[in-house]
This record gives sequence, structure tokens and C-alpha cells, in this order.
Amino acid sequence: MAIIQTIKLKDRIKNDTSNSVKFTYLNGVGDPVDITTWDFRIQFRYRSKKGLIVLDVTNGSGITLTDPTNGIFELDEFILDWEVDTYYFDVQATFSGDIKTYIQGTWCVKQDTTY
Repeated sequence: MAIIQTIKLKDRIKNDTSNSVKFTYLNGVGDPVDITTWDFRIQFRYRSKKGLIVLDVTNGSGITLTDPTNGIFELDEFILDWEVDTYYFDVQATFSGDIKTYIQGTWCVKQDTTY
């Protein structure tokens, strides 16, 4: 059984450009996993895990494999024009015919003052 890592991404400000977010897949002893042939999907949902989808990205369309032999991929930067609130996400990986979710978490969007 896989261990699911729960993380809280750093708060972001509404209407700012959200810098890319880097993820690294490691095996049980902390060594990087080669994700060269893996497909990823990340969904962000408004207010709950079943809320409205505000972002749905995949490899080449919002996700970049930046160093796949060392298990590193990134959620690409984008303008964060979401409502002020908490969002829920997970990272789904597909490889060798299996679909696994190893990362899940939350992301808070804070109100900007200058808009």
C-alpha cells in the first residue's frame, strides 16, 4: 500500500502569478523514482474535495517533467484568479497500467489589496 503524503502549499495572493510548484517522487528509502514514462494529473477543487474544479492539468498542459529521471515535475506557473478561499488538490500518477495518488493537500488563496 502506498503512503499518501498530505501537504499544505504556501499561501498565494489572488490575481498574482503563481510561481511553479515543484514535486519530487521518492521511494521508501528516499531515493528518486524515474518518472520518465509516467503521466500526471492534478485537479484543484474549490472548498472541498468534491467542490467545483478550478484547475485540471496534465503532462504538457500545465505539468512539466523538469527532471524525470530524478523524479521531479512541476505545476507550471499561471495567473491565480481564483476566489479567496481554501482549495483541495491531489496528484494522480499513471504508470505501468496503475493509477496511484501519493500526494494530496490544500492551498489557500488570500485577498490582494491592490487590484
